[in-house]
Amino acid sequence: MKRIVLLLMVLVTGFTLSAQELSGIITKKGKPKKGLVVRLLGSNETTTTDKYGRFHFDNAAPGDILQVDVTARKAARIQLSEARRLKVYIATSDFVLNNGKLEQRLPYTALAADVVGRGNMVEHDLIMSSGMHRVSDLLKNFMTGVTVIQNQMTSHVTMRGPTSIAGENEPLFVVDGMVYDSLDEVDRVIPVETIERVFLNKEGTGWGARGGNGVIEITTRGSDKS
Repeated sequence: MKRIVLLLMVLVTGFTLSAQELSGIITKKGKPKKGLVVRLLGSNETTTTDKYGRFHFDNAAPGDILQVDVTARKAARIQLSEARRLKVYIATSDFVLNNGKLEQRLPYTALAADVVGRGNMVEHDLIMSSGMHRVSDLLKNFMTGVTVIQNQMTSHVTMRGPTSIAGENEPLFVVDGMVYDSLDEVDRVIPVETIERVFLNKEGTGWGARGGNGVIEITTRGSDKS
């Protein structure tokens, strides 16, 4: 009986650590920063700071990566500990994180210029540093001109512009030259750590009528095209 009680306590504790509320305040030169985008990388959780510089997430676990988009080219990335309240002080060349126990000065993460400028490609190094685990998350966070609609079961991508004859506007998904049926299938079978690059071929160049809605071209590491 004692073993069962102990096991239940461990399970409850583990759940508490993996799904807790997180809140914080972001300031610059002593004043709250309103409207900054704050993300939990690898998830669909995104929010913006209010007029008091505050942000809040219902579920955040130790080890998750929190990203504050300071500008279009740099971000403050924070690996979460067990602390549930954070203070982030934005400066020009770096930022200061205070988790209630420790205050430390940290460097910004530079966002890739090609992704910022064109919004149509993300490559391996940025994929690995992003903390994201699905292609759908990469499309949602890095690609312009696409909209990712997600629920608990499925992911669906639409692209801006004309729809196909069938009235659909989901692009074609191609991995190393092989066509996949849907974004859900790509998410299921392609681990992001194996990806060399994801390229948004907006014009569908090279794919004829099948590429009329654009093509999401994925090249994996070690493939002939990488």
